Amino acid sequence: MKISLVSPYSSLYNAGLRSISAVLKNAGFDTRMIFLPMPSTESGWNISPFCHISYPESLLERLRVMTADSSIIGITLMDNYMRAGAELSNALKRADNFVIFGGVFPTLNPLKALEFSDAACIGDGEYAMLELVRQIEAGTAPGAIKNIYFRGQGYPELDSIHDISSLPLPDYGPEGHYVYVEHLDEIMPVKSFEDYKPFMAFRPETNRDNTVYIYRMETARGCPDNCTYCANNVLKKVQSPKVRFKSIEKIEEEILWVKEHFPFVNELSIEDDSFFARKDVWETANLLKKYGLPFKSLFTPVYFTEELTAHLIECGMIACQIGLQSRAPNMETIYRRVAINKNIDEVLKFFSLRHPNYPLIIDLIVDNPWETPEDTLFTINYLLDHMPRNAMIGVSSLVFYNGTALCNKAVEENLLDTSSDYQLKTWHWHRQNRINYTTMLLVMLKLRLPRGLIRTLASKPAVSLLERKFVTDRLIPGTVRTIKRLYKKIKGRIADKY
Repeated sequence: MKISLVSPYSSLYNAGLRSISAVLKNAGFDTRMIFLPMPSTESGWNISPFCHISYPESLLERLRVMTADSSIIGITLMDNYMRAGAELSNALKRADNFVIFGGVFPTLNPLKALEFSDAACIGDGEYAMLELVRQIEAGTAPGAIKNIYFRGQGYPELDSIHDISSLPLPDYGPEGHYVYVEHLDEIMPVKSFEDYKPFMAFRPETNRDNTVYIYRMETARGCPDNCTYCANNVLKKVQSPKVRFKSIEKIEEEILWVKEHFPFVNELSIEDDSFFARKDVWETANLLKKYGLPFKSLFTPVYFTEELTAHLIECGMIACQIGLQSRAPNMETIYRRVAINKNIDEVLKFFSLRHPNYPLIIDLIVDNPWETPEDTLFTINYLLDHMPRNAMIGVSSLVFYNGTALCNKAVEENLLDTSSDYQLKTWHWHRQNRINYTTMLLVMLKLRLPRGLIRTLASKPAVSLLERKFVTDRLIPGTVRTIKRLYKKIKGRIADKY
């Protein structure tokens, strides 16, 4: 029996779908993996605040042909890919096949997902999919499977995979793997591991000697924190309240596999929500150092210590990303981050004094309906006073995930229209219809404009003058859109020359 697994994301990483494929293959089933990146519609240079992916009919017809022999089609979806999933399901669904959605979207919005699919996988999908495949292969009507919500049936019993080290390594094929190349309008087979090279490249191969090839890997599932805005706020209830860690032995097995099959990889990206939270993080870092693989990681301030961070840097941590979101007391309370952010002063002091040129990335959230200009200015002034000179800022627009504490609060206070497809909203601050003046001050800090200039522009008179409806709803968004249109036009002309 053939199973097709489809990913609409721009990245080919997709740890969850690759893990499901690996489990199915280990059980003797034949899987086909199809990746459908659409750079033109997913680009941050687009103008719409919503994620609108529309597939050409020629592509959908080729997918129909490719999946004609598949009894099961699994489609992985994040929230803002909802319409992409609906379009794929409408195109690929037949009377004799079974379409199932998996990922964050069906986990948080199962009833919405069931409008377009036969079933929704909630939480961990590896063994749920394996049982589904076995039931359909046996010719029985599928049902009563943990983590799978069937259309017309009740909410399922939930279970989680406690020992994620027992799972096989993610499936990278290459046999049976296909990638849609948009500019060629072709679905290309992955013929060798070398074919993954351009998709792992951090920058275009203008200088092959300096190109960084990144392998993304998770050493854990889940987050130790429980922020009100994050999907983990719900996932802790439906998957596991505790973080599940891979063993050192499993991590080493994956590293050895990567070095054998992707010898061009020269950097790792640790995708854990908070790598510093591993109890054996010191030993894990020693392992990465042993194999000579520089790495990047994410962490939250509460897990910071000078000794640990210095050790990680010594072991090859060449960049790290820290979630701050806001330093304003009101926002820390709303986000449930008062305790999580408690060590941020020490974090910034450590990097300012001991590693001033280190590429530290500080993540912030904007477009929070409860955040006042004064709250944002508090964060701006805090960063102006404490941020290391070479640190970078990541600015993301707040997205409401169904079922999270913050989403529920917005619904209760009539701040969110749930009759709309609010799940499609992107996190790009520059694609929003309203862009606050204080957001632009953060962008100036992100662009490393002189801090003295930013302090002047962040003064109360300047903010009082420019944080107005005409500026935030028309002037700034209009200017940003004009810049984007000019950029795309110029980029198109340059591309035409080659």
